[in-house]
Amino acid sequence: MTTPETPDTQETTPMTSNRKRWLMVGSLVAVLGALGLLVFTSFTDALVYFFTPTEIQDQSAKMADRKIRIGGMVQEGSLKRTSGTLQIRFLITDGQKDIPVFYDGVLPDLFREGQGVVAEGVWKPGETFIATTILAKHSEDYIPIEMSEEGIAKSKKSLLDSLK
Repeated sequence: MTTPETPDTQETTPMTSNRKRWLMVGSLVAVLGALGLLVFTSFTDALVYFFTPTEIQDQSAKMADRKIRIGGMVQEGSLKRTSGTLQIRFLITDGQKDIPVFYDGVLPDLFREGQGVVAEGVWKPGETFIATTILAKHSEDYIPIEMSEEGIAKSKKSLLDSLK
């Protein structure tokens, strides 16, 4: 008795155009999702967030033992240097609350009382903020040398003469 031979391969259904379309859409969504995730994570690592002294003191428990950045102004009259060392103490204020800061290291050239500053370190509630990095903020107003008081006076005179 002879039996008909059966092929060893299973029957495959041909890929329909609708199935191809869904496969293409799924692949595109996966690639775009991965690309979006890469872009998002690279931007969030590069952004510099900081909290004000008021925000830190209001959320003290949440901020505890975390590496954070505090931004504000160096309070006038609060800067104390330890002679013979690079250690300094000062207060960062936002006009409402102050946080005492300790830093041991070289300060940026623009650092001074009354100037904007961002300090990075670990917050321990009820203690002095120990900064590991100090960034001095500067004024964004640029006035070229020609725009000194003399330059401004000449510009006003020229403008008034042109209006006559």
